[in-house]
Amino acid sequence: MIPAYQAERFVGAAIESVLDQPCPVDQIVVVDDGSTDRTAAVARSFGPPVVVVERPNGGIGAARNTGVSLVGSELLAFLDADDLWTRAALESRLGLFEDPLLDAAFGQVSRFVEIAAGGPVAAGPPLAGQFPTAMLIRRRAFERVGAFAEGTAVSEGLDWLLRAQEAGLVTTMVDETVLWRRVHGANNSLLRRGEIGEYARTLKASLDRKRAAREGTP
Repeated sequence: MIPAYQAERFVGAAIESVLDQPCPVDQIVVVDDGSTDRTAAVARSFGPPVVVVERPNGGIGAARNTGVSLVGSELLAFLDADDLWTRAALESRLGLFEDPLLDAAFGQVSRFVEIAAGGPVAAGPPLAGQFPTAMLIRRRAFERVGAFAEGTAVSEGLDWLLRAQEAGLVTTMVDETVLWRRVHGANNSLLRRGEIGEYARTLKASLDRKRAAREGTP
């Protein structure tokens, strides 16, 4: 699932990075979240297996939830429209799901600003990617945690991951870099940095849920 908003500059490269996987994907759902540029047109130009859905602007959480509702596969993956998968994104993790107890697999993430010689140039060492776009997950595990929070500005990923931890999901982290995270002037976290306090409120909500669970209160 690729949520996209005003992403005509980047969404084509994001789709290409998925199509370039040695293990072909069943379906790529691009959810145009109320863009006024050519985001939807660029995505549609690829044809199958790309499916494009347009919806009124509702934020990343709502767009991801729309994508999940339209995908029928047993394994789910998320990619933001301005980021890229590495060639190892799927192949490095698919085999791990032979373990029936595994719920989700994460991978390393590298940040980049520019592309040179046909590929992204790392802007630092790779880091463990504990966020949704570095995750491959079983549908049943995703549904156990529930949908992404809607109506948030920047914290939908953190909120979902905290709820996944509370739900006791069995996860693993591979050493392979699975995601290139693009740094540019229009990153959501940069444009909406004034709402960074949302992270603290999300963490407090998780702590409150854990405290209530320990005390046996609703």
